[in-house]
Amino acid sequence: MKKRLLGNWNGGRLWWATFFCALTAVSTTAATTWADGGEQRWSRTPKSPWVKIVKETCKSVVSIQGEKQGAVGQRGAARCEVYNGMGAGVVVDERGYILTNYHVVKGLLKLEVVTADGERYRDVELIRNDVATDLAILKIKPKSPMKKIRMGRSELVELAEEVYAIGNPFGYDGSVTRGIVSALGRPLEVSDALAYDSMIQTDAPINPGNSGGPLVNIDGEMIGLNAAVREEAENIAFAIPIDVVSEVAERMIRQSVAKMTHHGLKFRVIDAEAPEYPADGNGEDCLLVESVEAKSPAAQAGIEPGDVLVSSNGFEVRSSLDFTCSLIGMDLTDVAELRVQRDGETKETLVAFSDLASDRDETFVARKPRRSPVAEEYADAATSVAVAESVDEGLTTADFAGSEKAPTPSSFEGSKRASQVWRVLGVEVETTSPEEYRERYPKLQAVSIGDFNFAPNGGVTVTRAVKNGLLTGGDARVQEGDLIFGFGVGDSKEGQLSVASLDNLYYIAQKKEEFARLDGGKARVYLIRGDRAYFLEIDLNR
Repeated sequence: MKKRLLGNWNGGRLWWATFFCALTAVSTTAATTWADGGEQRWSRTPKSPWVKIVKETCKSVVSIQGEKQGAVGQRGAARCEVYNGMGAGVVVDERGYILTNYHVVKGLLKLEVVTADGERYRDVELIRNDVATDLAILKIKPKSPMKKIRMGRSELVELAEEVYAIGNPFGYDGSVTRGIVSALGRPLEVSDALAYDSMIQTDAPINPGNSGGPLVNIDGEMIGLNAAVREEAENIAFAIPIDVVSEVAERMIRQSVAKMTHHGLKFRVIDAEAPEYPADGNGEDCLLVESVEAKSPAAQAGIEPGDVLVSSNGFEVRSSLDFTCSLIGMDLTDVAELRVQRDGETKETLVAFSDLASDRDETFVARKPRRSPVAEEYADAATSVAVAESVDEGLTTADFAGSEKAPTPSSFEGSKRASQVWRVLGVEVETTSPEEYRERYPKLQAVSIGDFNFAPNGGVTVTRAVKNGLLTGGDARVQEGDLIFGFGVGDSKEGQLSVASLDNLYYIAQKKEEFARLDGGKARVYLIRGDRAYFLEIDLNR
């Protein structure tokens, strides 16, 4: 009975509130009619500029839903139950790359992304996560290009400025709340394993499900990613600053789906108030080339410090994240088409990420640049690999059948091992000792490629290459004079093997079929050509 009365009372309050509003509206209309001498005229209070800003920003926000398993009950009587998990994410690339908090998707079963227009995507891929900052990149395959979020800059965020939080609190997707920036630079310890150095504190109401959604300023720019709320407190919530968000997102994308493309450029975002802002700029932030690495692909393409990068591969560019996203899915043998502004003029140039195509019949720079490439990320290898001692096996002359004449056993060390390396991999090599390596490559004692760091301890130098070997055919293009120092399968550190001698190459040749069953048959060869380090992707099933 009590519940029923409460229900009726709530219904009564709702009804009275509605009636009061309706009565007020009628009275206002009547007053307006009387004041105008009987002539009826309708008027409406102008909408707040926030309405349009939030409406546009919501198009870049998605809801993330799924199920999680957890223990319920006291120790000794706990049981495992499945419960709903929820959060939000922001679109950082129109091809379906979404940024969110890692804790939103960690352990989530049956992951589903719902876009602002109501489309549901169950084929969701976790591209990469960064535990230290609690960020993650997801990928869906949208039916049409998505609207990416506009990003602001941390240095322009001010205390007490008005902000809106957008997210999926308690499953109410697309919810918007308003507040101000309550504090800047707040340290925050979430758990023993997760702590933030400098957070944005806000009093905008944030609840479970808001995590991964944007904190937006009056210009419609995301200035932070909503991440945490203080329990048993009123209106104390925290967002990760946008500079951290942008930097980590750029790194995760570069390490995962734009990792073939060393360019040698360093950038700085400048605004319309900066002295170096171009005279013909459109009044919005732009990306200034701060430095160009000597002899890098960008330097060879004629890009200079002070240039303003306008677009890359047809994508408008306003940040380092934009630029890295424009290179998603490109191979080492591709070229990127860049448009830059210099002294009031717009110039176009092609950046070639390597000289791998220089030996082909066609001219390298004449190749059509890849526009809007779609990334295909590879799953982690299920099995770790490690260098093992090689075992000699008997070989016969039948092993050398093929279009290329095999080298004679006396032409290089270890005839049996060398013969199989030639037959399987298509290269003849000679060992480069650690001493020779240090003398030849004094600036490459430590090599960073993608997500991996190497300290090469010598290597093998290619002295002859077959035309269509495993390392030399297709897009691989290992060439004479290249120094091979590593081989990789999958994205785990354990799958990256050091190559310091012929024995290591022989081991790879022996394990070729086993490696081909991992990571879809994809592998990498790490090498040095000239004075630069590369990696080439090869197909072990070709």
